[in-house]
Amino acid sequence: MSDDSSRCLAGDLEGVRGDLRSRGYALTNDRAIGLPAGHRENFALRYYNSETLHHDPGDLPADRERARDVIRYRWNGDDLDLETYDRITIIDRAGIEGEREHSRVLLLKDPDAEDLIGSLLRLVPPERRQADGTFGVNLFRTYTNVVTTPHHDDEEFVILYILDRIGDGAETSLYHPDHVAEDGRVLAEPILTQQLNPGDIFIFEDKTYKHGTTVLVSPPGGTARRDALVCTIDKRSTYLEPAGAN
Repeated sequence: MSDDSSRCLAGDLEGVRGDLRSRGYALTNDRAIGLPAGHRENFALRYYNSETLHHDPGDLPADRERARDVIRYRWNGDDLDLETYDRITIIDRAGIEGEREHSRVLLLKDPDAEDLIGSLLRLVPPERRQADGTFGVNLFRTYTNVVTTPHHDDEEFVILYILDRIGDGAETSLYHPDHVAEDGRVLAEPILTQQLNPGDIFIFEDKTYKHGTTVLVSPPGGTARRDALVCTIDKRSTYLEPAGAN
């Protein structure tokens, strides 16, 4: 288990951007970036339930429940325009071939969710922002395995926001890409290992690191569960080039 006493959280938005510039990752939390008290709990109550989250046949891990949205964003200076993108299709990702359509949740109909999306996009330093891009939002509830092996998501940035966790485990690690074999075997110690707690936000540059997360460990007499928002600031080829380009 990782030692929480060693946690080095960026204390504000500029701290997050500075860490991203200097080392390619940053750890912060929802209050540090300006989200109000109760925002996380209200978001979880609204979306992390049986009406929104579902397990789709063929998805891995086999007990994961999920929903998804894709937002198109446009920057004009520091002003941000958001609109619902016309499709959420996932193509040839996470070791699963072909196209997948998961349950869609229309987050921009919710002002609080729209505020959250804007806050997460603003973590990226201005000089690294695409003027026009897409933002993938994945709502995950997992009970055992979180991911299979260390991997790239093939996006620009990945953001993990932990809404709730019951039990132990679920430690997230970043690896130098050369330190993970093609079959997923880890060849060297990770650059960072951190157990993320409710409220934590972890952002990293996807091409710089492969990432993985260990299995959840149930508490005595209980059942483990991890509710996480996994967001991708997408490469332009993910959605904005012709279908099939990715």
